[in-house]
Amino acid sequence: MSHIGRYFNTLELLLSHPGGLALSDISEQTQVAMATAHRILSALRERGYVYQDEQDHYCLTLKIPSMGVNYISETGFVRIMQPLLDELASETGEHVRLAEVAEDHLSWVLQATNNTRGLQYRRALDEKIIPHTTAAGKAWLSTMPDERAMRILAAWDIEKSREYAGPNARVSIRDIFDDIALIRKEGHAVVREEGEVGVCVVAVPVFDKTRPANSAPVATLSIAGPIARMREETLNAHIEHLKQSAIKVGECWSLWTSVNGESPLPAR
Repeated sequence: MSHIGRYFNTLELLLSHPGGLALSDISEQTQVAMATAHRILSALRERGYVYQDEQDHYCLTLKIPSMGVNYISETGFVRIMQPLLDELASETGEHVRLAEVAEDHLSWVLQATNNTRGLQYRRALDEKIIPHTTAAGKAWLSTMPDERAMRILAAWDIEKSREYAGPNARVSIRDIFDDIALIRKEGHAVVREEGEVGVCVVAVPVFDKTRPANSAPVATLSIAGPIARMREETLNAHIEHLKQSAIKVGECWSLWTSVNGESPLPAR
């Protein structure tokens, strides 16, 4: 394997383990000597791609996702999608976000906020999407077989979810899969204070209809707001708007793909 290939293997391995990995695990899984793995990680750390946490695990920084966001902002993808998100934010008065599905993780790519309703929820696009405590993550998990969902969840310390997420975060695999089963039935995910205190979020998967039936979603679309405003009647109206917008986003995604002959967003 080439020297450059080892760097990419290391980056791809860390992308699939958001909780980080010990040097010995990285050496074993990339099949390189410990000394070689350490040199690669040191170089990536110097360039700002990797950091070490308190347990000396190596984790990716947000540099790569940020580079992706910058790339997307320079393409016509934004010009096509942003008006759809702006329209949904205007209809609901809440914070709208689009996340790209990239193999075994999600990345925020676009957002829109309507500022006419007082207290406004908003977050940065460079934050990690925790699959089992976010509506976007759960909507995505609901579209895949349980076996794959379990592999993705294995990267997170589920029992300690409430230490890094909201007070209602699920702390057992059984509870998470009960949620996933309901999402599959209803076609949307709702989380109330699972990601963070005082916030309710609803999300749906986005599909490219030009792809074969049963294909994986290309994205998720979500609406987030203060839990005091996201009451049942309001939430039901938001869900209808959200599902209609997801269809439009999927159609535009298909259009972009057909024009460009490739996926609209870079694979990571």
